[in-house]
Amino acid sequence: MNLRYSSIGIFGKPGDKSLGMTIHNIIETISKINNSISINLESETAKCSKINSSSKIFGNQTFIKTIEEMKNSIELAVVIGGDGTLLGIARKLASSGTHLIGINQGRLGFTTDLDIKDITNELSPLILGKGVIEKRDMLNVSVIRKNEKTIEKEIFNVPALNDTVVNRGAISSMVELDVFVANKYLQTIRGDGLIISTPTGSTAYALSANGPIVHPTLPSLALVPIAPQALSSRPIMLPIDLEIQIFVKNGRGTNLHCDMQTVAELNDEDIIKVKQSRLKVNLLHPNHYDYFSILRKKLNWSANPSRHKDSN
Repeated sequence: MNLRYSSIGIFGKPGDKSLGMTIHNIIETISKINNSISINLESETAKCSKINSSSKIFGNQTFIKTIEEMKNSIELAVVIGGDGTLLGIARKLASSGTHLIGINQGRLGFTTDLDIKDITNELSPLILGKGVIEKRDMLNVSVIRKNEKTIEKEIFNVPALNDTVVNRGAISSMVELDVFVANKYLQTIRGDGLIISTPTGSTAYALSANGPIVHPTLPSLALVPIAPQALSSRPIMLPIDLEIQIFVKNGRGTNLHCDMQTVAELNDEDIIKVKQSRLKVNLLHPNHYDYFSILRKKLNWSANPSRHKDSN
């Protein structure tokens, strides 16, 4: 038996104490394939599930490690939770090239392919290499701020898999943003904010702001205004290799979020730079993975009656 993955990490939704049965099911499935596979359980997930370093599950020694300790030693990450959980793990593992498969315990779950009931039948073939790897683009997001001497300095730099969002805080006034694409002026947006989304993020916050659904393999990004004052201010698709610069003109109370995480409170004259990251996320899908089937299922699209028998 030729194993595709010999070292596997298991990650759960932070603080979720209900994962014990699912983790045992995953470990049992791995153990039935080969007892020589190294099984590593993320430390916070282990703590919530009351699994310690001396635990032997189905005769297999399970190693308890932090994500930093696992980062360069595991080949496959099995992530239990929803899209948000997978996003967080994907960002942290992107630099290592680790493959990821999601087990959905959330609601929609556009990036988490397997349901809890599918673990026994679906996970084994994936571990044995009978799956499909899909590379997803990420964004690199940085903020440039002037100090008291008007010298520009990068105050932080973070990756994002879904999107980066500039929006007004709870008590702030309308946001005013000058948007440049590849150093060319595009428009000034006045409203609640702006979403810059990858194709992966097109089914997240951008979708609720009337952004386009974008196939995940299309090398592009979308600029989606949030409740713009001008009704003519519409979403626009751009090649992902173009750098976006956003100049904050009215920034008091304005926040910057990356993949739903608040990363900075912005000031007037801050510059946000968004460009394609050199990193990619490697999602592992079952061989029968069908993006359009997922859209139909998650968005409750109706099927064509004449072809209903041929569709999922």
